[in-house]
Amino acid sequence: MRLGRASLSVVLVIAAACNGPEAPWTAAPATKIDLKVRVEPSTVQLLQPVTVTLDLFTLAGVDAEFSPQVDGKDFAVTIVGGADVALFGGTWRRTTLRCKPLRGPGELLLPSFVANSKDGVGSASVPEQKITVVTTLAGAAAAIEAPGEPFSTPFQGWWWIAAAVAGLVACVGTCWLLRARHTARPEAHAVAVPPHVKALRALQRLHAASRTTRGEIESFYVEVSQVLRVYLEERFALCAPERTTEEFLRELEGGDQLAKDHRTELERFLSQCDLVKFAAFVPSEGDHLTTWALAATFVEATRSDRALAVAEAVA
Repeated sequence: MRLGRASLSVVLVIAAACNGPEAPWTAAPATKIDLKVRVEPSTVQLLQPVTVTLDLFTLAGVDAEFSPQVDGKDFAVTIVGGADVALFGGTWRRTTLRCKPLRGPGELLLPSFVANSKDGVGSASVPEQKITVVTTLAGAAAAIEAPGEPFSTPFQGWWWIAAAVAGLVACVGTCWLLRARHTARPEAHAVAVPPHVKALRALQRLHAASRTTRGEIESFYVEVSQVLRVYLEERFALCAPERTTEEFLRELEGGDQLAKDHRTELERFLSQCDLVKFAAFVPSEGDHLTTWALAATFVEATRSDRALAVAEAVA
């Protein structure tokens, strides 16, 4: 029994569905060239991939030109081309783009994609697609505040007591110095400053630093990254300052569980710093504050005194 062209096309569609991706057409397109697009997801975080699926149909005998391109300033793009599949008396080809946004937060546009026949008999296009890039702290920004001063301001109401005993202290001090003149003076012991206090002090200074020129922006990200890396070394004994982001993340897997619990935040923070230091990425002031808040929040969440308090409460 012979099958007509329409019946044969239906059989080929069913076969393609069983052995590969499903065609986006359920009937033959009305034009010689047809183009469809699907974008998933349309809202992502920085460096998270967006999958753009482009399906091109061309009628038999039509030779189409189609070379999708995306601006490399906004996205890092990987393009995977599919094979031609017979469909409805023509061919169908699927092209997949994996686009990772390099700027944010805010809105980025994927361009309009166009396919043209070489002989000018037809063309097809799809409109621009809007991608919303959200901050890594989306939904929690309101709950995050800049940490306060590492040490609270001492109570200043005791000045009158100090004034009242100043004379007595002077007399006693003079006598003590005379008696101790020939006694070896013991060495003063330096008070160890906890890692989180040093890190928060440095971050407070960087928060107020100028970030108007390219050099100042690069210096800000280098210093913020170095502050967090030194903190990780002193707090968790991780060799962070001299290692690349990939080497450090691998070492993190065998380290302290509290640090591993924050691996995702650390990876996003270090990736943002690397984009500025090595990829000539110029972030906005909002990006600066987001990166700073990531570092400060991580230090606050993993500081040793809070971890000890949690452990004692659980015990």
